Amino acid sequence: MRNPVEHSGFLSRLASDTGGNTLALAAAAIIPLTMMVGSGLDLSVAYMSRTKLQNACDAGVLAARQHMTGTTFNQSVQDEAKRFFDFNFPHTSGDMQNTQFSVTQNAQDKGELLGTASAEVPTSLMRAFGFQKLDISVTCDATKDMGHNDVVLVLDVTGSMNCPPGTAGGCGGVEQTGSKIGRLRTGARGLYRALDADDGSKTRYGIVPYSHTVNIARSLKNRDFLVDQSYVDGEWSYRECDTDGSTYWNCEWKTAAQRPLTGVDGTKYRDNRSFTDNGDKTVHISNSYWNNAHGYLAGNRQGFRTSGMGCIEERPSLASADAFTILTTITQADVDTAAANGNDTARQFGRYDPFVQRGFSQDGCPSESTRLTAYVDEASFGAAVTTATANVTGGTYHDIGMLWGARFASRTGFFSGNNYNQGDNVTDIDGVPVNTHIVFMTDGKLDTGSTLYSAYGVETYQGRLGTSGTQDSRHIDRFHSVCDVAKGMGITIWVIALDVSDTDDIEQCATSDEHFYTSDGTDLEQIFTAIGQGIGNLRLTR
Repeated sequence: MRNPVEHSGFLSRLASDTGGNTLALAAAAIIPLTMMVGSGLDLSVAYMSRTKLQNACDAGVLAARQHMTGTTFNQSVQDEAKRFFDFNFPHTSGDMQNTQFSVTQNAQDKGELLGTASAEVPTSLMRAFGFQKLDISVTCDATKDMGHNDVVLVLDVTGSMNCPPGTAGGCGGVEQTGSKIGRLRTGARGLYRALDADDGSKTRYGIVPYSHTVNIARSLKNRDFLVDQSYVDGEWSYRECDTDGSTYWNCEWKTAAQRPLTGVDGTKYRDNRSFTDNGDKTVHISNSYWNNAHGYLAGNRQGFRTSGMGCIEERPSLASADAFTILTTITQADVDTAAANGNDTARQFGRYDPFVQRGFSQDGCPSESTRLTAYVDEASFGAAVTTATANVTGGTYHDIGMLWGARFASRTGFFSGNNYNQGDNVTDIDGVPVNTHIVFMTDGKLDTGSTLYSAYGVETYQGRLGTSGTQDSRHIDRFHSVCDVAKGMGITIWVIALDVSDTDDIEQCATSDEHFYTSDGTDLEQIFTAIGQGIGNLRLTR
């Protein structure tokens, strides 16, 4: 039997002996160490999954807010949010389970959408310790900074718009069933609906129908138009003949400068102020629309301006060397500068008057343009578009339409400050910026007939836009120039090419590729809606 004293010594030695303790300690620590490593790994997976869930939630509410028409929140908006969420976060993503996503409209701010998303992340090592899953959840909110918007619609109302898509020609001046102009009147309403937001923002619309000229006189002042526009008509030649009142002989061509201003025998001289065309049409200054409004007689500018038939001949470029020439490039001064008074002829416009013009093969005046106006509802906006597109006629001069679109939209031109006192074009309302946009829609390439009476006169005779290159190329250069100037002024330009096979000339006018659309006519309303949805700054609110 072992001595008790010896046994006590063994225990003492054993207690003080540290040999082999590392293994014991390691064995004792393996469980908490495993828990630490496992939780770190599973939490890392959960963190990455939460990041993916947040991105998917953000994508869902942003897509939904972009899809909204105005502040209308409906099942279609919710479906769009779900579609984008699912695309960015499939239910099998990372072996996620019980994935949930919902989006609602903020009751206090109908322009804001509120989203929530959650999922369960299965564990791996933590499962051995009874933790089967980790719950993750995120929130996401999106809004669109609508601000206030001024939108000018520049609309092609040339003869081909009377035709259905895919039809060539002008359809004989008669609107056909399924016409492009009819589709435009319906489709443009999509723009109004998209911007009809109950979020405190204000939107005004201007409408500029264009063909080979524009009808804008009632938007300006008497001082903006010439009294004597003989120089705009050009230096026409005339014939001096022997005549017995019915027959002419011994005719000699002379320049307008050689004609005396008084004491003229009206039966002997034939020019653009008094001439016989083809022996059966007499045109004289007394035939003017507006009470002897042209030529050497004192003109009635008031009658012209208020007539509703106020189409114009474009003024000379401010940088040109004479009071006649229009340049193929424009400046912001050409867009913005108004006449200082009734004698400021360098900045005044001529009056489009076929009754005192000569040598043209076609004429026409589109319906009246309208200044920036706030419409109370979609019906009143639609009625305004219908009225503005009532007169469908003429050639396609993109440059004159875009130029007047820029003039109507400009913050620094004709309608700024106290120039006209008609709802001035301001840069902000109560400190909130006013964004400016032009929506330019055309159904064809530029078409400038050489003997068509346009805002540039009868170009084959007058040559106001110069002689370099072709007539069409000169107008295309001028169109591109005004687009560049408008964009430089901070105006966003959206372009719709309706039923156009060759878009090279017009596509580059758009602010970017995302601002350019093509349409076959069936989707015109959706395109106008998409433009409305694209106006404003989409952003996450958190």
